Amino acid sequence: MKFPSQSKNYLSAHTQETKLFVGMLKFSILTTTIVAATFLGSTAFAQYKSAYTTVKSVDLVEVRANGGYSQIMERLYSVDTKQGISGMGELRIDFNEKLEDVEVLEAYTLLPDGARMDVTADKIKRQDGDGREEYSDGKVWVIIFPKVDVGSKVYYRARRVQHTPYFPGHFFWYEYYTPHAPTEHAEIQLVHPAEVKMVFDANQVQGGIVENLQGDAPGSVRYRFSYKQATAYPTESSQADLSDYAPHVAFTTFANYAEFGKAYQARAKPMAEVTPAIAALAKELTAGVTDERAKVRKLYNWVSQNIRYVAVYVAEGGFVPHHAQSTLDNRYGDCKDHVTLLEALLSAVGIESTTALVNSGDALRIPKVATSTPFNHAITYIPKFDLYLDSTSRFSPMGTLPYSDAGKPTLLTASGAIGQTPVTSWKKDYLRLAIRMKLNKDGSVVGKSTWTPRGINEVSSRGRQFGYKNREKQEIVNEFLEGSQEIGTGEFLDSDPSDFETPWKIESTFKLDSVVNMPGPNAMTIPYGLTPTLWRRLASYKPPENRQFPARCSSTAYSESITLTLPKGVTVQRIPRNVNSQNGAYFYSASYQLKGQNLQVQRSYATKRDTSFCPAHDDKDFSAFRAVLRRDLKEQIFFK
Repeated sequence: MKFPSQSKNYLSAHTQETKLFVGMLKFSILTTTIVAATFLGSTAFAQYKSAYTTVKSVDLVEVRANGGYSQIMERLYSVDTKQGISGMGELRIDFNEKLEDVEVLEAYTLLPDGARMDVTADKIKRQDGDGREEYSDGKVWVIIFPKVDVGSKVYYRARRVQHTPYFPGHFFWYEYYTPHAPTEHAEIQLVHPAEVKMVFDANQVQGGIVENLQGDAPGSVRYRFSYKQATAYPTESSQADLSDYAPHVAFTTFANYAEFGKAYQARAKPMAEVTPAIAALAKELTAGVTDERAKVRKLYNWVSQNIRYVAVYVAEGGFVPHHAQSTLDNRYGDCKDHVTLLEALLSAVGIESTTALVNSGDALRIPKVATSTPFNHAITYIPKFDLYLDSTSRFSPMGTLPYSDAGKPTLLTASGAIGQTPVTSWKKDYLRLAIRMKLNKDGSVVGKSTWTPRGINEVSSRGRQFGYKNREKQEIVNEFLEGSQEIGTGEFLDSDPSDFETPWKIESTFKLDSVVNMPGPNAMTIPYGLTPTLWRRLASYKPPENRQFPARCSSTAYSESITLTLPKGVTVQRIPRNVNSQNGAYFYSASYQLKGQNLQVQRSYATKRDTSFCPAHDDKDFSAFRAVLRRDLKEQIFFK
């Protein structure tokens, strides 16, 4: 579930088109590296060309005493590349039809020769949400511009009137400017009555409180901010969310996050009423269980496995959950509904819990002033056990969270306190692999493997295995073997990703076509078989040479134990050398021992950090580690 933004301006004045060009490279959560860096000189990325330029972005906002507001928005973009044609050819304005009205006042295309082509009324289309299957009051105006080509400009002017605030008597509004496209002129003017107690924060933008204009109400307060950026920068792997560092302006009537949290709690808490049906279900699920932590597990497992996740935006539903009984009756709900039903079930057995607002993306900080940014997700927090639970993540056993929730600040709505979910750790977020292989006289290999993932790796592993259930088995095998440039057959032994009572593991058997020419003399690298191809992915990943932006990392561990049995009559002349290296947070070791016809291999990798941010030298440390790994993977067994 994504919480709505009061301003609809998150990531920049043009959220929907920015997202088209800000898709970040996602690398394995086992190998993510980051650097917290500042902007470099403008010559660093002279070859990068943004798909578009923001020529003009102007917002005029008038806040009312009840927290509602009206806004005139003007946008003018130039299309700078062919990739920008599709992104700028259709622009979207999102809104909630129960809370606000939006009207497109005018829209047109300016052709490269200066001619103007107006957007006709039939090309401004009202649609439901973003096209996903949601039961939603979220709507969108889609503006379809004519004759958009490189060198064209697209323009629209629209009015938004929010007649019903998300929280009675409160207003919040923000805008973040993307560094991935130039901005020639951006301006925000906001005015509010004297009785409205406004807090604002501005970073890397010019402006502040200015003199009132003629027509402003006596005693009202007016602000004006402006921003421009000539240079655009490409996106980077593992890049943190723009809310962590981007230039921005934010306004709010919440004095602090505690006040914001309590405003949420005031609307959400009544929805967690313990009805007779909820009390009966809680009693049934925990029958015979005396340990409170075990009761939590029973109730959490039931909600995560039996309440289907559906994003449901109805009126204030962006922030207000549905009644717990309604969620139970329908057996579906969004993240707030999950939290509320679980809260009611826990309350029925005497266990206190609270909603924890969190970011499910790549934001690792919270802004100075209290707005909904970056909170876009709700999970459960149980104070007695200092335990976070995300029941919308159906493959997260109790005590684990998906990577999207890890190491994030939280707002605990019952108390208004700021908390934090556990950061990833090599001690608890790991994958252990045991492989036994036999090399046949014809060069083929037969083997079996057992994977034991835990923490974030278990969550993703269960999810992948669930996705494999209805796919052709050989197709899945091919995908794994292609990663290691091997071919063969195999299968995964049956497992139930939804079974949280049985410790999770994945077992496989496989047969590889010839991996080496036999008989010797010859040499071969160690086969991979039906296993994760982590080593190859690590060895082939190259981080940016010069990072511009803060980024996100993880801490994890991967170890494997391999026994490779060689055919009788084969004489081993040389085996790979042992390796033991440390480069910053990156630890890697490999040992090789020959016992008769059995070559025993132990490999271990870990990234050891205590934070989700990494120092500026992290990429250099990773590159040094990668060089060690690539050398080790090239080592061969020589035999005759």
